[in-house]
Order: sequence, then C-alpha cells, then structure tokens
Amino acid sequence: MKKPAPSDPAARPAKPPRQSPQPSDKEIASTRAQLRLFMLLLLATLLGASFPLPWKVLGIVFGLAALTVGIIALVGLVRQKAPTLSRISTTIGLVASLFLTMGTGAAVLLWPVTAQYEECMATALTSKAQRQCEEDLRNLGGLLDPR
Repeated sequence: MKKPAPSDPAARPAKPPRQSPQPSDKEIASTRAQLRLFMLLLLATLLGASFPLPWKVLGIVFGLAALTVGIIALVGLVRQKAPTLSRISTTIGLVASLFLTMGTGAAVLLWPVTAQYEECMATALTSKAQRQCEEDLRNLGGLLDPR
C-alpha cells in the first residue's frame, strides 16, 4: 500500500477549532470594578468642568484619569468578548470624557478670558448683562474684536 503524499489534504489530520480561554471570575470582577471607577471619574470630570477657576483644573485631572481607566476597561471588555452594548457604551463614555477634558483644557489655557467671563457672569444681574458677558467670551475678551 502506498503512503499518501504530505501535500495531500486527506493525509493531514484535521486541526480542532481554536477555543479562546474563558475569562476567569477574577478578570470579570476586575473589569467591573474598572467600569465603576470609570463612571465615577466621568461624573467627577463633568462636575469639575463646571467648577470656577482654579478648581476647573480638577476637571482636567479627573478627565485624564477617566480616559486612562476607560481605555483599560474597554480593553478588558474586548478581551472578555463582553456584550456589544457594554463596549459601545464604554466607547461613548470615553468620547464624552475626551470632549469634556479638551473643553476644560481650553478654558484653563484661556485662563484670563475664563476668569473675566466668570467674574462678569457673577455680577450680571440682568439678561442683557449676561448676553454682554457671553458676547465678550465669544470675542475671547477682546482678542477677536476688530475695533
């Protein structure tokens, strides 16, 4: 009897399909804890962004922490093949955290303009005065005013 050639597909044993290892209970608990921390940091970022200067800097710190923890949690969700809704909601939270952090960072970078706006809004008693404060903010405190 003749041996089949090695290139013959019938001669090769069939490979079993690759099974990915199931995540352990410890990994699942760790990812859940990271997601809880991410949500708390996202809330802290939202609150920190609404604080007046100089406390607005806390919004940036919380935002950067939220981005870091959120990315780690998302990687854990992808590795564990978590439900799609969990991955999508975490991604949306990461995008929200990114925009909040960038917006707060812009307000801190424009510290003098932001301080002037916050002071103006604190003393504005009428809606006309508030509109004037907002108009000054749009012109970046006179930086964009052509007059």
